[in-house]
Amino acid sequence: MKKISIEYLKNEDYVDYIDGDLFLIEDVNKLPTIKVGAIEVDSIIVIFCLNGEGQVTMNGENYRVHRNQLLLGMPRAIYAHYRQLTPDFQVKIIGISTRSFNSSIFMTKNIWRNFYFLINNPVIDVEEDDVLLLSHYYELANVKIHSARSPFHQAIMMSLLHCVIFELLAITDRVEKIELSEQDHMTQSHVLFKHFVELLAENEGRVRSVAEYADMLYVTPKYLSSIVKQISGRTALDLIHETTTHSIVRQLKYTDKSIKEIAAEMKFPSLSFFGKFVKSQLGVSPKKFRKGD
Repeated sequence: MKKISIEYLKNEDYVDYIDGDLFLIEDVNKLPTIKVGAIEVDSIIVIFCLNGEGQVTMNGENYRVHRNQLLLGMPRAIYAHYRQLTPDFQVKIIGISTRSFNSSIFMTKNIWRNFYFLINNPVIDVEEDDVLLLSHYYELANVKIHSARSPFHQAIMMSLLHCVIFELLAITDRVEKIELSEQDHMTQSHVLFKHFVELLAENEGRVRSVAEYADMLYVTPKYLSSIVKQISGRTALDLIHETTTHSIVRQLKYTDKSIKEIAAEMKFPSLSFFGKFVKSQLGVSPKKFRKGD
């Protein structure tokens, strides 16, 4: 399996816009055929279908996407192949890096309310008003892409993308309420995963052991890990670390607490261990992240 990062995509001519955390692809016909068994993409992928119908295999499942539908792929989703089902198939593809996903302002508790739903329902129907609104956002981004660059260009692009993500979350909330009301039951595995995600949100990253979560859910760590991997395509530890990172980012950005206070509140055994964790997840020390370096 080949792993694809934004750094890798910088050298690909089918990408219409790319910076350190964001990429846009406007013409699906330019995408190369996947020549390996599968690829893992280390970013959020939003595929917005404007016309026709296509199919993509994600995390082992085949998904059809047609006009006025969105397909959302979470970070590290595995894609096997895609194909056009109609000759008029047209999509816009937006990608955002895991690093930005972890550190951006929209990573609040709200994302965890939608996380379970999005994993199990990655294709979402979009109403005409939503299509118009999302198209305006995309057109605005396109204008900025082709305008003269300023020192604030990347920040502006990311701000526009944050607006789009908020709109997508609003759409997800609406669809989730409709679809969940129509479901009579979930499998035992899905119930376990749902409870795991709820515990992640409740503990806000202060519990970082798969074994501790397994104890709370009265299952073995091995069983919990296998269910999380089976349903989400990601490891339980990945999701635990991601939740911890989100909490740390919120506190570093939006509170006046000292780094030592944050480390203690997040139940890290030492300031040194806290610093190593932050650097491994965000690429910089807590101090530099807070300063915006």
